[in-house]
Amino acid sequence: MPASRSFETKRRDYSKRGMSALGLSVLIALLMLSGLAKGERPKWKSFSNRAGWTINYPANWTVGSCKSCSDPSAPDVYVNFSHPEDGTFGEVMVESLAFKPAETSVEAWFADVKQSANQNPRLNEQRFTLDGLPAFRVRYRNPSQRGYESESVYVVSGAQTFAIEFDGVEQGRSLETSGNYSVYLQMVKTFRVKR
Repeated sequence: MPASRSFETKRRDYSKRGMSALGLSVLIALLMLSGLAKGERPKWKSFSNRAGWTINYPANWTVGSCKSCSDPSAPDVYVNFSHPEDGTFGEVMVESLAFKPAETSVEAWFADVKQSANQNPRLNEQRFTLDGLPAFRVRYRNPSQRGYESESVYVVSGAQTFAIEFDGVEQGRSLETSGNYSVYLQMVKTFRVKR
């Protein structure tokens, strides 16, 4: 009998240690995963403008507009999104452009807008859809500023036309080397227009 009690006591001791070790392992794994999740997925906010569009942007970025505009959500102002500590990696701007005339096709309108909105030489163009809306991406280069590049995505919703723009600040280098270009691409994917 005493031998079986001793065995039973040892079994309970190992069982308690095993549960304790398992619990500790689970706790460590959860803490590691939560830390990884925080590092991999920065928090984002949503911005809505009264012109009917919304876009997501990194939560630590600042939202601004023209210097005399006190309300960036007003429908007739442009909105800037920029990293608060490092504006040297480029910023994103969203603005409403002129309304598309009813008799003008979307293709003809994009042909006009890509030249009238930015008169710099175009490096490349791409037609695509964004949230089911016709969109047109154009890369520009300003030759007078040592090859300064910018990119605009034009979106048409009914008669409304919007531009989502990224300006790199590193002259003579492609936008892909700008630190915030990948953030801009993520922001473009979240752009929505209320229909």
